[in-house]
Amino acid sequence: MALIFCFSSQNADISSQTSGSVIESVAEIFYPGFSDMTDTQQNEIIGTFQFIARKTAHFTLYAVLGALSFLSVISYRSLKYRLRIFISLGICLLYAASDEFHQMFVAGRSGEIRDVFIDFCGSLLAITVLAILSRSIKRIYKIIRTAD
Repeated sequence: MALIFCFSSQNADISSQTSGSVIESVAEIFYPGFSDMTDTQQNEIIGTFQFIARKTAHFTLYAVLGALSFLSVISYRSLKYRLRIFISLGICLLYAASDEFHQMFVAGRSGEIRDVFIDFCGSLLAITVLAILSRSIKRIYKIIRTAD
């Protein structure tokens, strides 16, 4: 959450510069002669992929948040399993919404409902995968234990 907050606190220029430099590094690998292109050509390539890179970063960071929240909440055995999953999802959804609200107060940034959806989808995927793995491991453990 602290890492997400730090990224969200960057103004638009710094945020664009950060994602732009990552894309530039990747473009140098995948576009032969990228460094020999004009600034206009380089900026066009960077601009094309910047949206995708930024949304992928949203999805990935919130997938990590989803996994960590699931692993934290799953240990509360006094709560029903589904409730633990919903609590974990709720934490991620509330943080995604509050993160976008926070960005409305950062220079050049805006809060986007679309980003809340992307963030939540990242969390949902991670939590779903971990929930399935958790249940599968529990079933395998029961089978092994009863076989002894």
